[in-house]
Amino acid sequence: MKKAIRSTNDLLLALLMGGVSVFLLTSKKIITGVENGLGGTWAQASTYIHLLAGILLALSVLQLIYAINFKSGGEHKKLRIPISREILITAAALVLYALLLPVLTFFPCTLALNIVLCGTFAMKENQGDPELKGKLPKKQLIAVVIYSVVLTIVLWVLFTQILKCVLP
Repeated sequence: MKKAIRSTNDLLLALLMGGVSVFLLTSKKIITGVENGLGGTWAQASTYIHLLAGILLALSVLQLIYAINFKSGGEHKKLRIPISREILITAAALVLYALLLPVLTFFPCTLALNIVLCGTFAMKENQGDPELKGKLPKKQLIAVVIYSVVLTIVLWVLFTQILKCVLP
C-alpha cells in the first residue's frame, strides 16, 4: 500500500475534503434559507452551498490524484501533522470566535479575532529578524490594531450594506 501512495497527508486531506463535500451535497440538515423559491435560484443559500461543495469535491479528486504514486519507484511520505504555536492560537481563536459571536455580536468578536490573528502572524514574521526575535514593536502593534479595525469595518460594510446580511 505504501508504494501506491506518495503522501499520506495528501491522501488524508483528499478524503476529508471529499467527505465534507459529500455531506454538504447530500445532507438534509443544511439550512437553505428560501424554501418557497422566491427570488429564483440565485437568491437561495443552497445554490451557493452546493456550488462550493462541488468545487470542494473537484479539488478533493485532484488532491487524491496528487496523493497517488504513479511512479513505481517513488518515495512514500508518512503522515505528518505539523503542530505549531500559530496553528494552536488560530484554532483556539476560531473556536472562541464561533462560541462568542452570538453573545458578543459581530463587531467586537471580529475585531478581537483580527487583532489576535494579525498579531500572531506578525510575530511569526518577526522570528526571522534577530533584532525583534519574534516580538511586536510598538509601531507594528499599532499598525496591527489599525489594520484590524479597518478590516473589521470593511467586512461590516460588505456584509451589512452591500450584501444586506443580518449579522449577529
